[in-house]
Amino acid sequence: MGIYSARRDDTGDSGAVIPDASGDILVFPYLENEAEVAAKYRGRPRADGSKVLWQRANGRRTFYNADVLDDPKLSDGSAALVITEGEPDCLAVLSAGYPFAVSVPDGAPPDKDAHGNKLPPVPETADDVDPNNDDKYRFLVNNWERLKKIKRFILMTDDDGPGHRLRDELARRLGRVRCSFVTYPDCGGKKPDANEVLIRHGASTVVDMIANATPYPVKGIYRMSEFPDPPAMQPVTTGWGRLDLPVQEGMAGLMMDLGLFMTVLGIPGSGKSTWTTQLAANLARAHGWNIGIATFEMKVKPYMQKLLRNAYLGEPASGVHPFDPRLRAADQFIEQRFMFMSCEIDDDAEDPTIDWVLDRAGDAVVRFGLNVLIIDPWNELEHHRRRDESLTEYVGRAIKKLKRFARVNNVLVIVVIHPTKEGGLKGAGSLSLYDAADSSHWVNKADYGIKIESDHQNQQLTVEVGKVRHRPTGRRGSTIFEYIPEMELISQ
Repeated sequence: MGIYSARRDDTGDSGAVIPDASGDILVFPYLENEAEVAAKYRGRPRADGSKVLWQRANGRRTFYNADVLDDPKLSDGSAALVITEGEPDCLAVLSAGYPFAVSVPDGAPPDKDAHGNKLPPVPETADDVDPNNDDKYRFLVNNWERLKKIKRFILMTDDDGPGHRLRDELARRLGRVRCSFVTYPDCGGKKPDANEVLIRHGASTVVDMIANATPYPVKGIYRMSEFPDPPAMQPVTTGWGRLDLPVQEGMAGLMMDLGLFMTVLGIPGSGKSTWTTQLAANLARAHGWNIGIATFEMKVKPYMQKLLRNAYLGEPASGVHPFDPRLRAADQFIEQRFMFMSCEIDDDAEDPTIDWVLDRAGDAVVRFGLNVLIIDPWNELEHHRRRDESLTEYVGRAIKKLKRFARVNNVLVIVVIHPTKEGGLKGAGSLSLYDAADSSHWVNKADYGIKIESDHQNQQLTVEVGKVRHRPTGRRGSTIFEYIPEMELISQ
């Protein structure tokens, strides 16, 4: 590798480093086409044991051992280029018998700022990198015509914060899809790097680390083993026993589970909000689920309070004496299990959007242990479409956000929606889930699609399960319930 000893030139003022077999400076020459184009110097350690390192002024910014970049085995993919953090680590890889190794010239960047605070994570993409001003990584720009031909890179930086930051910075510039990284064995409490592994574990371990390097994660591409096993579905009763599986042919079956997405459709006055609110009360009471309701059409007090009190008591709360312990128990239940996202209290609050709701729902997951999120109704949100984005495209994008929130946070998300104007004029029994306003995505992308219709004359409410994605959670069909107007309740 052409390493040689040197000393300072004491005959002039330049302090230049000149070769001297008895000198106390170790020189790592940076060669290209076997000519020295730069050099790294290592002097005697300081009194505290810290290293003394510097470089030749005006040297070319390149890799240590850069000539290996032209080896055809790297361009045809039969070998991978190992990139290390320092010259001794590169030498360790070469000494172990793996010839395709280089080192960066400047070591690793800091992973903390001047105040000791950890820096933000390195971005996955290189969109913010300007090659013309990327001075820290100028060695990549200077060798890019050679690097772009190499099929695979193995990043063998030190196993510490700065080393991980260097690894991530290299990966995003070289392309994560071409990069792998090594996993270090225990080095007896010392900072793991290639040189330390060679000393402690021998050449075979260094080569094994390279052979077993892990491909850098590429967002959106996974092997089967990388997917976590999903939790087993554990559907629970809605609280209306007539909906529990199994059910008779033609009857609706409906069981609730977390992490799913439900839409509830009905014309104005059909009872869809009443049914959804009572469902929430049933889930809270029977299963201890915590409910978040984003309501923008009806007032929390007195309307929501009345519905939830009635659901808890099983009778009109208006007929219960204010000092009756049952009413206090109902209010304690509501206080414990329900929280509301509303602009009622703060008149200056911003108009709620889907992001506004999900931001607060995310906080409720952390602080409140949220299990169910209800948005009632959808059309009362402020909808900000992108330029040139159709309403259908916007709804599809919003549903993706809702389903992602449900899946990531293991929350059942329920959205109450209105039909189109034409759908609202249809007679009893003719309304379809595809009559949902704004987009057919409401049924196509839902895990549950529920339609509510009411017959006020006969005091009946029909629950139609029109869409069930997962068989253990329901069965398509219709079930008729008694609707009790004075209580605004659906009979058990």
